Amino acid sequence: MENHYSQKRILYVDDDLQSRLLVKHLIGKLYDLTICSTAEEALRILESGKFNLILLDIRLEGEMTGIELLSKIRRMPEHENTPAIAITAFAFEEDKEYILSSGFTDYIAKPISLNAFKDMIRNYIENQKAIPC
Repeated sequence: MENHYSQKRILYVDDDLQSRLLVKHLIGKLYDLTICSTAEEALRILESGKFNLILLDIRLEGEMTGIELLSKIRRMPEHENTPAIAITAFAFEEDKEYILSSGFTDYIAKPISLNAFKDMIRNYIENQKAIPC
């Protein structure tokens, strides 16, 4: 049975397989979830469509960090205001302040608190309209 959130599109970018599997398990059946492992792949995906929410790991393997990726995303007109949540192992208060000042809408530390994570996603998704395909 389709729920009223299933048309909400979320992009999750993380190079860690275990993290990708966990997020897929937690929210994959609730939302239209697209998962990728590199910043470059994320940019290609974002060029082809709009998302309601973007979840980014901060420490990505490859040429750019999650913060650098978000900077590029914010230059895309269709994503300049899309909520973006940092999911990261950087858990000190100064890390959180730096990440939020870098353009992220919110922040959640790893290891992820399952209920807090699902509640945060629901809060960002609840009042948004579905994006036409």
